[in-house]
Amino acid sequence: MANTEHRGIRRRTLLSAGLAAGTLASAGLFTPAASAVAAEGAPSGVDPTGFDEAGLPINRGHGGAWTEAPEGFAGVGTTGGAGGRLVHARTPDELRGFAKSAEPLVVILHGELVFAQYEKLTVTSNKSFLGAGEGAAVVNAGFKLVNVANVVFRNFTVRDSYIPGDFVGKRPDNDRDGIQMDTSTHVWVDHMHFTRLGDGLVDIRKDCDNVTLSWNVFSDHNKALGEGWTQNVVTRVTLHHNWIRNTHQRNASLDNTAASHVYNNYLENVSSYGMLGRNAALLLVEGNYFRDVRNPLHHQGPGGGLAARNNVFDECTGNTGQERGESFHPPYPYDVTPTRAVPALVRAFGGPLGGTGPALRKVITVALDGTGDFASIRAAIGAIPANNPTAVTVLVQPGLYHEPSVVWGDRRNITLAGATGNAADVVLSNSEGVTLTVAADGSTVQDLTVTSDTPQSGTVLQVAGKDVTCSNVTVLNGTSG
Repeated sequence: MANTEHRGIRRRTLLSAGLAAGTLASAGLFTPAASAVAAEGAPSGVDPTGFDEAGLPINRGHGGAWTEAPEGFAGVGTTGGAGGRLVHARTPDELRGFAKSAEPLVVILHGELVFAQYEKLTVTSNKSFLGAGEGAAVVNAGFKLVNVANVVFRNFTVRDSYIPGDFVGKRPDNDRDGIQMDTSTHVWVDHMHFTRLGDGLVDIRKDCDNVTLSWNVFSDHNKALGEGWTQNVVTRVTLHHNWIRNTHQRNASLDNTAASHVYNNYLENVSSYGMLGRNAALLLVEGNYFRDVRNPLHHQGPGGGLAARNNVFDECTGNTGQERGESFHPPYPYDVTPTRAVPALVRAFGGPLGGTGPALRKVITVALDGTGDFASIRAAIGAIPANNPTAVTVLVQPGLYHEPSVVWGDRRNITLAGATGNAADVVLSNSEGVTLTVAADGSTVQDLTVTSDTPQSGTVLQVAGKDVTCSNVTVLNGTSG
């Protein structure tokens, strides 16, 4: 019953967003889910994947949002712990033990597993990690896959390992990825949410292969997705139906990939660059929707190739995907959603069950000492729903906030204010380009300082919205405009 109700809620959301019922039905999004349930602790023979035990609304048929197997390069030979013992993790200690176990396991995560100190959990081969229903999360931890094969992650959030003040992720002790893959193969990451971490949200490194990332949400962060860290051209990766929002760079950065198939992703509110092919990387980028993204699509460095088909660039600036060289033909079947339908589809079905949309709050506090709602301004802006119907105040406690900050155009009537009323107490700085961009109409900036790490002739405070008010704002090491 729960799965049926959930499908109904998501269906109404999607229909209200403008997609026709016929389109949804033809995509296989509302076919019946499985119903068999495996016994706790038993071999998952009745439910070998664990999807039913976790309450996932698995579709029968090709093309649905919740498929039984991955599409793309991970589509053959990626089963995770299917057929192994089915176990339940309700504590960090249980999750840690199951992750490094030598045996194949289907691990069902329950509730929020909060780690007192950050750690990157060692994962061995033949594992499935599945969030149970709504609300499963791993907090202040990540996963490390080194020389392993056949791992599945589905239906939970990895969040909040951010080191206050280290938005760029350069501190020696900051290697706080959500998932790190090194020389690993057959990995499927599906319907996950990665947000507010220390370093990369997902790093695919050192000759990984046969990787699919699908229906995930990557949000409120600096570096979203990176692939590379090697000169060898072996990695094959598929990225489809992911929602990347309020991020800065690596969305994704694809270096020396033998084949990167990037289709039907939705990128919005990206402040540095979107999808970037590097060096010998071969990219096929099709049916993606970019909204308010700077430099949405580009290829740089010697060699490689980029084929770009049927992408939409909405309110974007900078590079929009000049084709170059030869690309590749995907060696697997796949369905491409019409590009104009991608935003509504991904908003409705991306991420874990229960969705990832923030609740509207009138006041959001930011503090570097952990006493606020968030520790970065970007995270606070990301916690405001798009097209917010009422005014919101982001109240920033004293400190140095070293990050490029953006009040996006779809976050109207926001007041960004220093908490003490003394502009010298709250300092926003950055090492690259503009420090603060105010793109939303009706915004107010008050009682803070906007500067740059070094003196420059360019703009450090950029006002692009209409009817923006700046009060008691000090601008140093640059100009405002």
